[in-house]
Amino acid sequence: MEWTFLILTTFFAATLQAATGFGFGLVGVTIFVILLQSTSAVQIVIIVTFAMSVFHWLKIRSHAPDHLVKKIMLGCMVGYPIGVLIFSNFDLYALKLSVALLILVVSAQNLFEILKTRRGGTPNFLPMRGRHFAGVGAVSGIMASALAMPGPPVIAYLAQCELDKNAIRATVITCSTFSYGVALILQASFIGIDTTTMTTSAILIPIALIGTLFGDYIARFINPTLFKNIVLVVLLFSGLNMVINL
Repeated sequence: MEWTFLILTTFFAATLQAATGFGFGLVGVTIFVILLQSTSAVQIVIIVTFAMSVFHWLKIRSHAPDHLVKKIMLGCMVGYPIGVLIFSNFDLYALKLSVALLILVVSAQNLFEILKTRRGGTPNFLPMRGRHFAGVGAVSGIMASALAMPGPPVIAYLAQCELDKNAIRATVITCSTFSYGVALILQASFIGIDTTTMTTSAILIPIALIGTLFGDYIARFINPTLFKNIVLVVLLFSGLNMVINL
């Protein structure tokens, strides 16, 4: 029964990530921790998501604006070691609470903008400046190495910028691929990854790749409005879930 839920969760989370650019960490960490009752769930999510992100990145990398990716990644480099220190030495309660509140605030702003647009108003896009993207990247880097969730801060910000859905998906996937690769190296170097974690990850990776192909297929049928609505729902779910599971 445990393996059935692991496989179903992996497929659904991979489909969601391929369709929107993020989501595997949100769904995977939450359910894997419940099923496995171990912090190894975070490492499994990192390994599986890195494999599927590389596969997906090769298909959509051309849509990612290079200048945005570079700024976000520079910020990530600052956040990675901080996330490892938090993961290995501190209680994650404060981090989870801070991130949850941040996500809920941004989600509320996204909801306000969606409702405003539906009523015929002009959307207020967030500024696309280098320092803002670097800050977003730093938060993403911390979440990548501490919680295996680099996507939420990036998608939350980009969803309110003047970008199309393909640019948003490609940017988030590109940054996530880099983040998960670095997070995996840091976890292996400073914490260690046991054989059981590696074996479980190896079994789930093919399932994740199938989910990626399916999510990439259905993404073409998602219009910009539906895309923003899905992002909003997933962000709200992630924020509320973090609060509930503190």
